[in-house]
Amino acid sequence: MRLFFNESIKRGLVQLVRRQLYWLVMIVLPIGCSIFLLDLMKDGGVHRVPVGIVDLDNSMVSRRIERNLMAMQQVDIRQHYTNYDEAIKALQRGDIYGFIVMPERLEHKALSGQEPVVSYYINYAYFPPASMQYKGFKTITMLANGAIAKTTLEATGLLTDRGVMTLLQPILTQVHALGNPWLNYSYYLNLSFIPCLLALFIMLTTSFSIGTELKYGTCREWIASAGRSIEFALLGKLAPHMFIFTCTGWMIQFLMYRVYGLPLNCNPWHMILAMPLFVLANQGFALLMMCIAPNFRLGTTLCTLLGMLSFSFCGFSLPEEAMYPWVRAIGYVVPIKYYFLLSIDQALNGIPFYYSRYYYAALIVFVALPWPLLWRLKRECIKPIYVP
Repeated sequence: MRLFFNESIKRGLVQLVRRQLYWLVMIVLPIGCSIFLLDLMKDGGVHRVPVGIVDLDNSMVSRRIERNLMAMQQVDIRQHYTNYDEAIKALQRGDIYGFIVMPERLEHKALSGQEPVVSYYINYAYFPPASMQYKGFKTITMLANGAIAKTTLEATGLLTDRGVMTLLQPILTQVHALGNPWLNYSYYLNLSFIPCLLALFIMLTTSFSIGTELKYGTCREWIASAGRSIEFALLGKLAPHMFIFTCTGWMIQFLMYRVYGLPLNCNPWHMILAMPLFVLANQGFALLMMCIAPNFRLGTTLCTLLGMLSFSFCGFSLPEEAMYPWVRAIGYVVPIKYYFLLSIDQALNGIPFYYSRYYYAALIVFVALPWPLLWRLKRECIKPIYVP
């Protein structure tokens, strides 16, 4: 038994050495992508998005709106245009990401109560800068509406300054952003996107390494080297992967929490111990897909599809509240969901370890899920059926 185990491990290590693709996918790409995302948002998000302005009024009100817009951190007015056509051509060329149009007679209509329309055009092909523009444009127009209304009411002499403010904003609100009071985009985007990207690499590598044995007809040799034991065969193949991916994950955690300063409000060992569980859970999920569909093309397609959709179904790019219940439920089918909830509880909020025990348990469950179906993979390895 020990001989078969050693042979299986040796075969797995030889495959790693022979294929440089493994080192690229297991070390270079995960760490490289993590550094790129972390460095991209090291300042907390996207700021000073280049925009344009079309001022057809040139009045005191329009110039005040422009000055207030220039003072905002979200946008940076790069160019002034004389008409809509010039601005839209600049937007199409990529010179700017959006522009705001202030119509003719803006001041006259605003002070006479005719409700002028201020329009802004945003290129939503680039979501982060588009969101920043929308936030800046909307804030400025709402503040301009309040300022014009305040000036008009005070000019009538019917209300005092305090009475005007009470009328415009009868209820004062205080917003406290718990867990991320700085509203730092990197804190909640990179805490989800980087582990999800790592999970995708783990699932693809696992399904690829098993699928190539089936595709190239070496599955009989693979299972024979392990004494016809599918457990030893998988252990010899996936154990080196698990070790390398765990080291890569620890390196990514070091970059996130120590180099780029993402919040780590728990005992560091809570996240350090979560990483090998996370790697094993994704390996178990990929193995489950290969057991359900023991075919190179079908197995890798399932892992790729579910790995890519995890960015949406798990609530990383779209809030769960906006999803249909059945779509939201799909997010709980993949391991990354539980690691994300675990990192939010531990790293971001720093709650006691006891309250995150279910998420650790869920990762362990993913490790055990494929074992009842290993007979399907073993049968395919012993008696392979070619499927193009």
